[in-house]
Amino acid sequence: MSDAAVVSLHAHASYRPDLGQLARNQLAAARAAKSLSHSEFAALLGTMLGWPVGAEAVEAWETTAVPPGDVLVAAELLVRQGPPAALTDEGARDALTQIVGDRFADLAGVYTSRAELQAELPVTELFDTASDIRACGLSLNMLCQTIADGRLREIIEEGTTLRCLFLKPYGRFIAEREAEEGYPEGRLSALTAMNLTIMQERVAARLSPEASERLQIGVYDSPIRFNIFLIDQLCVAQPYLPEVRGVDSPTLLIRKRRPSGGLYATFDQVFSSLWEGREAE
Repeated sequence: MSDAAVVSLHAHASYRPDLGQLARNQLAAARAAKSLSHSEFAALLGTMLGWPVGAEAVEAWETTAVPPGDVLVAAELLVRQGPPAALTDEGARDALTQIVGDRFADLAGVYTSRAELQAELPVTELFDTASDIRACGLSLNMLCQTIADGRLREIIEEGTTLRCLFLKPYGRFIAEREAEEGYPEGRLSALTAMNLTIMQERVAARLSPEASERLQIGVYDSPIRFNIFLIDQLCVAQPYLPEVRGVDSPTLLIRKRRPSGGLYATFDQVFSSLWEGREAE
């Protein structure tokens, strides 16, 4: 395999965008686009999310704190709505129905967890006939622990292009996630390092020279927001929630139905930004 295909864990840091600030700017821009006060915007967000949101929280998310992934998705839905809805529960529900039904027709399914999705749509069915797979998240267990090494090599040998991006083991942000999930220090780092070894030694190192060019592995050290798998025209996305393991987070199944715009394009952009800022040799 060529040296360019596998990124060293000890590589020097490269440019990384400030995703936290980008998230704060996105939320502030969403509220400004709707011409709403902090309290009005909080009321709409709370109705769509199903849990109370205060004006103080919205103000903090725009200035100092980092807004959670589900808040950003809800804000994006509100922005893509037409005229501002009445600030009532019924108005917010009507807005969500309109957006998902019309402008977000690419949302193919919503599941309470990754396990619920995989019970209906096994990972093997997602990957077996894919021509292009892009994945970013923490340990990428859906890729490294669900599919046999031999089958993953076969998929790549048969022509699939795979790019996978892991949260850097023993870095700052995986340590923060360990604390958030209540794990001992180093637990998630060890799991991620093991998955990286699987990809590098049991998959990449055993590919033919031609197939090895179709596998790229990277790491990043930035705040983790989503677990994203882009599989041809499909996307599986999960937010990382406080104190909740990734496997237990709500899961979106998205099907690309238009050249631009929609949820698929949103997660495509997130992956592309992280990939461009990955650590390189």
